Formats: sequence, C-alpha cells, structure tokens
Amino acid sequence: MTTQHPNIGFHSLRVYSMGRGPATQPADKLKAYMMADFDFSMDIEFLFPYINAVARKAQLYKNPPHIRFNFDHTLCVLHPDKGLASPVDDSKDARDFIVRLMAFLNDIYHRKDQIPPRYKFFSQTAITQILKLLPQTNCNECGFDTCMAFAAMLSRQQTIPGRCPHISRPVQEKAIFPIHDNDGKLLSTISLDIDNTDSVSALNSANQYIKSLEKKIRHLSHMKEGLRDEANKQLPNPLSQREIQVLQMLACGTTNLEIAQSLNISPHTVKSHINHIFNKLAVNTRAQASVWATQHHFV
Repeated sequence: MTTQHPNIGFHSLRVYSMGRGPATQPADKLKAYMMADFDFSMDIEFLFPYINAVARKAQLYKNPPHIRFNFDHTLCVLHPDKGLASPVDDSKDARDFIVRLMAFLNDIYHRKDQIPPRYKFFSQTAITQILKLLPQTNCNECGFDTCMAFAAMLSRQQTIPGRCPHISRPVQEKAIFPIHDNDGKLLSTISLDIDNTDSVSALNSANQYIKSLEKKIRHLSHMKEGLRDEANKQLPNPLSQREIQVLQMLACGTTNLEIAQSLNISPHTVKSHINHIFNKLAVNTRAQASVWATQHHFV
C-alpha cells in the first residue's frame, strides 16, 4: 500500500527496535528505541544538494550517494531510493513523522529553483590533525573553551577555521564546480585552484578593524561601569547588586513576572525590590526609575 503525496511519496514503511537507550541514562529511565526505514516513490538523488543547502546539520556524501540531516529532532539518512529515521516511538509515530518529512522534502522540491544548491561533500578530518594547526593554549579567542573542543567542531564542519586567529593562512584553496546531466543529476565535479591573496588581505584588514572596534567597546564599557558605580555611591543608600539587576530589567520594560522568572525569585520579592529602588532613587513610577537608570548608565 502506497501513501499518496504530491511528487515525492513513500511506501513499504518498516519499524525496527534498536534496543535500549544510551547507557548513560538511569536504568529506570531506559526505553526501547525504534528506527524506521521506507522506500521512496521516486529517485530523489537530484534533490540532495538542495536538502544540503537548507536542512539542519546536513552532511552530503558522495560514495555511496546519501545525505544525513536532522529534522524535527530526528536523524534522517536518505539514499536515492530509500530513507532511514531514528528514533521513533512506534509505527504510528514513524508514519506521522515520515508524512511530515515528505512535506518537508516536497517543499524543497517545489522551491528548488529558488534555493542555491550546496554541492559540498562532507569529509571529516581527524581531530589530531587539526590540533597540529592550533596553538593548544586554550586561549578561548575562538569562542570555545579548549582547542580540543574547537578541533572537534571543526572536524565535524560545525565551525570554520577563521574563528581561530592563530591558524596560518592556507597555502592553497580549491573551488569545486558541479557537472550535471540533462535531468540535473550530478555526474562529476571539477576542482580549480583559486588565488585568494586579495581576499585574505581584505579579510585581514576587516579583522583588524573589528579588533579595534572591540577594544573601543571594551574601553567604553569599563567607563560606563565606572560612571554607574560612582552614581550608585552618590545615593544616600546605595542599591544592592540584586536591586541593580531588577532596575536594569525594569528599565528594559520587563514585567514583574518576567523578572521573577529570570532571577528565580518570587513576584512578591520583585515587588519588594522595586519598592526599595523607588525609595532609594526618590521616584514614584517605573518610568521615572527607567529615566534615572538611563541617565546614570545602568542600561
């Protein structure tokens, strides 16, 4: 029995048990995990570059041709004629998910003329090799806590080399161009060496400019903190750190309930803090408190 869908459909849905969940879970919370596989009603290999362009965490593979990605919190592995999805709860959950997946694929199919295809194939470089490019000082300038963490994400192509300011400039770059048949199916690719000297020079100049702006912002931020602290000291009864937090959120238009949820305190406590703030600032309304906070660099 075939489920009818426009353009791309599926049939022969099968659901298998994958055994128990991750061993890191407590024994009483383990549950059986299921995997679904199914056949497509048509060859969808032509759609892979478009899926690769829009799907979350997409990874396109060349041999054999298939694509992996996350959709609706589920891992999907699609081959030209069949697909896999996991985890699913049961047969009904599997069918409901596949219907949503077909809608997702057909939406891409209908819009593919508007989507720039992404032909880049996924290839994973060993973390140990990437570490050789890094300073291994855990300087945190890339935004990751350690060089190992950055290398792991770079290995999975979930970040870019340029985030590490210590990686040397590449000695060579390549551009890969696709060759298609008349039906749009990828036949092969051609690699061309690219001279990136001008691009790298422009990028370095931009990075230097960004760094200078960041330095100015840090300087202004320190000045603002100093002005704020001085204004607080001038009050007959200075604001406490918690009262400063409440004042800053209040000045941004946050409600009492939102302040309570954000600071993990009760709405009654928030109201009490606001009353204390009003008394210390000699104001009567939230608007007046907001104006004072803005004038004295609290926001």
